[in-house]
Amino acid sequence: MKDWPYEVHASGWYQVDWSANLAPGEVKPMTYFDEELVLFRPEDGGAAQVMGALCPHLGASLAHFSKVRGDSVECPFHGWRWNREGRNTLIPNSERTTDKGRVTTFPTREIDGIVLVWYDVNGAEPTWEWSGVPEFRDPDFYPIFPYGHFRYEPHKIQPQSMLENIADTQHFPYVHGAGEPGRHKMLEHDGPYLNARFALTFGLRDGGKPTFLTPNGPVEGEIHAEAWGVGLSMARASLADMSFPQFLGVTPVDLDHGVMFSTITARRVEGADEPSGIVAKMYQRQHEQLFGDIRIWEHQRWLDKPLYAEFEGGPFAQVRRWARQFYPERLTS
Repeated sequence: MKDWPYEVHASGWYQVDWSANLAPGEVKPMTYFDEELVLFRPEDGGAAQVMGALCPHLGASLAHFSKVRGDSVECPFHGWRWNREGRNTLIPNSERTTDKGRVTTFPTREIDGIVLVWYDVNGAEPTWEWSGVPEFRDPDFYPIFPYGHFRYEPHKIQPQSMLENIADTQHFPYVHGAGEPGRHKMLEHDGPYLNARFALTFGLRDGGKPTFLTPNGPVEGEIHAEAWGVGLSMARASLADMSFPQFLGVTPVDLDHGVMFSTITARRVEGADEPSGIVAKMYQRQHEQLFGDIRIWEHQRWLDKPLYAEFEGGPFAQVRRWARQFYPERLTS
């Protein structure tokens, strides 16, 4: 995306993995926020941790060929070990450790099966916490792993592009094949939290012919959309007695590219131990629908003053004003 107005990544929580996708003693290389990072879990299965990949000893990368030893990552070059606080815990052939250098660490959380990292360009500590997704911890819903997760490789997208979908009721027919636009019922915000509801008639496409989702013809439904900062959002599509919660995250790789995560669940169907039938189809459809958004975002350019239709300007302006709070000034040392 060219002409992006912000020179820093937004502060906030971002998804980097799923808890069930990181085994005890596993270390993974990652590149986010223009930095090489490592994600690891201690051998005892403790909480995941994200930290920088630069070993302060001689500059080797902890992201490649390193190993987890206890609660520390062992550098592949000389075996120096660094724990989840970034402290040195072992120097081979020495009776001492050192406090003179540390590995950069990032606040890391595991909530409802989602691994999150806090990023702030100035290194500020978290100013808010993510509340999680109740359905992801509810045994009446299918587990999110291995059934309901999908990772979209880096694309030329911004987290705010995903966020602005909450303001956009008009793209549903053109991007997602809906029979009509959505209709805002509510759009409000409180601190880092944004909350919206859309009315949408499902099954209007092709003259209202029966579909797998609407076998008896068109049905009135609702999409409840939420956002926490610019990087995390939630959409719950509800119609009839069905609800499909889908959690989305866009995590910046650099100022032009991002990785999208999609996590979905549904209420368990009696006698079905895993998603099947209409539930499995909805899983697939929801993940596929995101490609429609991504292909638009990849070629979209930022406009400071878009040419809104008369009914669009209010919601977009509200979302953009709310989002500005997450883009800090870069402090110089």
